[in-house]
Amino acid sequence: RLDAWLKGFLQQTFTLHNQSNLVLTTLQNLQPEMEFLLPAHSVDTADIDALCHQYLLPGHPRPRLQPTDLNGMLKGFIDLSFEHDGKYYVADWKSNHLGRNDTAYHEAALTKAVLEHRYDVQYALYLLALHRLLRVRLPDYDYQHVGGAVYFFLRGYQADTQGVLMDRPPAVFIHALDQLFAGKPLTEGQP
Repeated sequence: RLDAWLKGFLQQTFTLHNQSNLVLTTLQNLQPEMEFLLPAHSVDTADIDALCHQYLLPGHPRPRLQPTDLNGMLKGFIDLSFEHDGKYYVADWKSNHLGRNDTAYHEAALTKAVLEHRYDVQYALYLLALHRLLRVRLPDYDYQHVGGAVYFFLRGYQADTQGVLMDRPPAVFIHALDQLFAGKPLTEGQP
């Protein structure tokens, strides 16, 4: 039974926000469990929170981050990073139970789950790590190479939403987050 579910999930044709079709079994350029380290120099979580509120799923409520300063190295692992149609993505697998059947995995429910658990902060850090990696590895790198974050809610892959929530924040967001982690203050007009 689990084998059949896994085979169905891996062979599912997912439609990304840019209307590109993605089948996980056909990916050629991918890195599972990509490790990253982000140096943090007096990064105020209130600044991260403000950026996330403004640029990641704006207009939706979410719990506030606990106030603290981040100093040192943040270490993490991205479930999957991959290239598809010339764009680079980060992906995360979520097993959250949102309801008894596929209808529970509608867009509002996925958004609510992401924000209640502050997965928006998680994918912000993942995208920052990807941005920094691509900036070093691709000689012609521009933020346009980034496709965004893809969150797969595994239990809802047969729902109308395919259990997928995607976000691609604007370049101004990633540049502001990059500034924060480099120890630079936010510039005028940023939260």
